[in-house]
Amino acid sequence: MPLHTVAEIDRLEELLSDIEVMPDAMCASELDGYVAGLLLCPEMIMPSEWLPEVWGLDGEPEFASIEQAEETIGAVMAHYNRVAENLASRRKPYEIVLEQAEGDDQPFWEFWIAGFYHAMRLRPDAWEAYLNADNPEVKAAFAVMVSLVDLSEGESKLPADLQEEFEDQAVVTIPQLVIEMNDWIKSQVPVPMGGTPDWFGAANMNAGPARSNKVGRNEPCSCGSGRKYKRCCGSN
Repeated sequence: MPLHTVAEIDRLEELLSDIEVMPDAMCASELDGYVAGLLLCPEMIMPSEWLPEVWGLDGEPEFASIEQAEETIGAVMAHYNRVAENLASRRKPYEIVLEQAEGDDQPFWEFWIAGFYHAMRLRPDAWEAYLNADNPEVKAAFAVMVSLVDLSEGESKLPADLQEEFEDQAVVTIPQLVIEMNDWIKSQVPVPMGGTPDWFGAANMNAGPARSNKVGRNEPCSCGSGRKYKRCCGSN
């Protein structure tokens, strides 16, 4: 059974594509890379911080209805949870969501990498843990991931032939890099008996859906943190 069904990804893409509500929201592929980056980050990042970045706005989108807000935020969190559970348990093969090109062209991997890089920028210093890892395979995996980021940003200093090779192999390479990095970072976090790591539950404890289509500055923040909006997501 695949990690994500076609219907789930199609609906997620549809919800994120509402340009009237959130014209700069991430696409499904970018969100998938972003989620992977959040889960591989050596420091836990709470939804109250990372969720607003999905919309690409200052604050939250003004959803047309409570139902739209609940479905959209719920779909994003469901995707996060699917990827998190899969990387924690490895019961299913890990897959990435790719933006499909027209015809027989190779899918676009650049959107996924852009999302991953967005997550890296939330905690830039934390990623040094991979550089300091005592595992050469992990160091190499992280180096290749960074090379793909540089390549997608047009800042690669690799020889032209190596850049072309990286581009050609990116779709196959990226899932392998994620697995290599995931297995190492999860080994650095104690796991309770018969359960998932503590960070998994903590990362979801304040991920409740928005309660209205517009939040007042003195109202409880819709991310579920318990703080006033102006002291939480509204302070960004």
